[in-house]
Amino acid sequence: MKNRKLTGPWAGFSFENYALVTPEGRRLLPEDLAWISLTAQLAQEYRRLLDLEKRIARGEIRRSAEPCPVVPLLPALKRSARA
Repeated sequence: MKNRKLTGPWAGFSFENYALVTPEGRRLLPEDLAWISLTAQLAQEYRRLLDLEKRIARGEIRRSAEPCPVVPLLPALKRSARA
């Protein structure tokens, strides 16, 4: 799409010379959007975690008795690559 302003929930965004332009004026080329799905999934998961914390705080559900351990990603990947 070339040189078109978007409306509705996308108001403020536009297409200019095949780039998506944000309301702040940032130009995003198609290759810049390659990770947009992953970014959206991370945002959705973050919202789910916030909702879970709110439900726990209201007493709607109980927290697990034992916390889930956090695995540092980089050292785990390095160990995996050596194996």
